Amino acid sequence: MPEGPTSPRGAPPTQGAARKLVATPKGLPPLHCHGGHGPEGKPFSHLGGRSRKKKRKEEEEDLSPSLPSAKQASFTWNGHVEVVMLKSKDKRGHAIDVIVGVLDTGVWPERPSYDDAGFGPVPAGWKGKCEGGSDFNSSACNRKLIGARYFLAGYEASKGPVDTTKESRSPRDNDGHGTHTSSTAAGSAVRGANLLGYASGTAKGMAPRARVATYKVCWVGGCFSSDILKGMEVAVADGVDVLSLSLGGGTSDYYRDSIAVGAYSAMERGIFVSCSAGNAGPGAASLTNGAPWITTVGAGTLDRDFPAYVTLGNGNKYNGVSLYNGKQLPTTPVPFVYAGNASNSSMGALCMTGTLIPAKVAGKIVLCDRGTNARVQKGFVVRDAGGAGMVLANTAANGEELVADAHILPGAGVGERAGNAMRTYASSDPKPTANIVFAGTKRAATPLDMGAGHVDPSKAVDPGLVYDLTAADYLDFLCAIEYEPAQIAALTKHSSDHCSPNRTYSVAALNYPSFSATFPAAGGTEKHTRTLTNVGKPGTYKVTASAAAASGTAIKVSVEPSTLSFSKVGEKRSYTVSFAAGGRPSGTNGFGRLVWSSDHHVVASPILATWA
Repeated sequence: MPEGPTSPRGAPPTQGAARKLVATPKGLPPLHCHGGHGPEGKPFSHLGGRSRKKKRKEEEEDLSPSLPSAKQASFTWNGHVEVVMLKSKDKRGHAIDVIVGVLDTGVWPERPSYDDAGFGPVPAGWKGKCEGGSDFNSSACNRKLIGARYFLAGYEASKGPVDTTKESRSPRDNDGHGTHTSSTAAGSAVRGANLLGYASGTAKGMAPRARVATYKVCWVGGCFSSDILKGMEVAVADGVDVLSLSLGGGTSDYYRDSIAVGAYSAMERGIFVSCSAGNAGPGAASLTNGAPWITTVGAGTLDRDFPAYVTLGNGNKYNGVSLYNGKQLPTTPVPFVYAGNASNSSMGALCMTGTLIPAKVAGKIVLCDRGTNARVQKGFVVRDAGGAGMVLANTAANGEELVADAHILPGAGVGERAGNAMRTYASSDPKPTANIVFAGTKRAATPLDMGAGHVDPSKAVDPGLVYDLTAADYLDFLCAIEYEPAQIAALTKHSSDHCSPNRTYSVAALNYPSFSATFPAAGGTEKHTRTLTNVGKPGTYKVTASAAAASGTAIKVSVEPSTLSFSKVGEKRSYTVSFAAGGRPSGTNGFGRLVWSSDHHVVASPILATWA
C-alpha cells in the first residue's frame, strides 16, 4: 500500500475548534480524553469487534503501515493541572524529570515557553540530541527543551528535497503548530502573556516543570508514515516518558497504522502515548487514533446549545441561538421588516436608540444588523418602537459566530449567511413574514458524543482502583479480532507473538474501563469480565449498574460478585458483568453506567449497548 501524506493535527490541550468524540468501529471502546475548558478526561467509543478475517487474509502480503492525516484543531485549558508521574518532584509537587516527546511540525526554541530558568541538569540517561540544520543551531536546546530532531526521508522520497526557501531543513517550526502544542503540554510559565493587549496573565503548559523533546515529522507537504514511525522509534530510544502526537488520519487496521504501530512499541516500554482524536465529526465512526493502547484526546465544547429557529414566509428555515425564556410569539406568521427599511437614519439597520419608525415596526419581527451597540440593547430599541420580536443578524465582521443572549423580547441571533438571505427576503417580498421558535437546550449528549467526559485530575491521582492492562492483554485482543500471525507481527514487531489454537478469545475480555455490548435485533445476552487492581486505601467496594435503550427500555445488567474487598495495594479482584436485552430495531443504542464505590472512592465506567 503506497504511503500517504499527512499533516499535523491539534492534540493535547491547545486552542481551536471544538469537536465531539464519536464511535469508531475498531473493535473496542477506545480510551480517549475529552478536553475543553477543563482538564483531560477518559471517555470511550463503541466496540465493534466484527471479524475482517477474509479481508485481512487477502491483504497479508502488504503490511506496511500508512497514515493519511490532517492538522487537528485543538483547545485551550482554563486552569492548571500538573502531570503526575513516578519521577522527581520539586517542593511544590511539580514533576521535574518527566520528559514529554512531541511529534509535530518542530519547535521555535526562542519562545519564552522554553525558558529553563530554575531547571536542574538534564535527567540522567537522556540519549536525545539537539540536531542543527538550516535556521537552527544545535546549541538552541537547554535544560527545558532538551532535544530537537527532524525526520524527512519519507517526505523527500515522495515530494523531493525540502524547499529551503519555504521551510527550514531542521527542527525549526515554520508552521507554528508544533510550538503551540508542545508549549501547551509542557511550556514554562510566561508572565504577562496577552493577546494583542487583551487577557493579560500567566500562560503555562499543563506540566510547566516537565522537560520537552521535539521531533519534527511534518512539513509543508504533510507528514509521512515512515517519518512518523521513525520519529516515534527514536523518541522511545531517546528516553521520553510521554509521547504526544497531534497527528491522525483515516481509520485503518492497526497493523497498517503507523501511529498505532509506534504506540504499541512505546506501550511495551512503559511510555504513555497521547494522540489527538481528529477534526472529523460529529458523524459516526469519525474518531481517529482509537487503538486501545493509546489515550485519545479530543477537543471540548460548551456542554449544551441554545437553539432557536427562524422560519420565513417563503418557507426557508434558519438555525439561530437564543436564551430568551419569556412569552412566545404566536404560532401564526408575524409581519417581518428589515430595520434598515424602517428608519430614516443611516444607523437604522443597527437598531440604534431612536432610529426606528414606530409605525413601520409595530407588531412586527424586526431584523437588526449586529454591531456598534450592545446586542441585547437592540432588543430594547425594537420593543420601545413597538416591535414584537427581533432577529439579530451577523454581518461580515462576525461571520458565523453566534452568541446566545437573554433578550428582552422574543429574539434570536443568526449567522451572516442567514442574515443576508433574510435581508434579501425582507426587502423583496411585498408582505414578508417570519416566526421564531425557541427549542431550549438540545438533547443530552451520550458517551458516543463525549466519551466519559472530563476527569477531575486531583481525584485521578488517587483513583482507588484501576483497570490494568499489559502487552499480553492487548495480544489477546488482537487474537479476538482474528488478526493473522503476519498481521500481529507487523504490529508488535515480535515474530513469536501468536494466538493459541487451544484458546477462545473474546473482545469482551479486554480489561477496559468501559463496556460495549452488541445485540442482534431480536435481542440477546453478553458476558464481560474485568479485573480491578487496588492502588489506594484498603476497603470494600459495592457495585451499582443500570442501562436503558433510547426508548427507555431497560437493559438488565447483572454483576457478580456485587462487592469487592481489598486489603493492600496491588491486590486484584475480578468480576463478571452480564447484559440481557429484548429485541429492538437495528441501530438502536442504549447507555448506562457501572459504578464501584467505597467510603473513599468512586470508580465509574460508561456502558454502551447497540442492536446490530
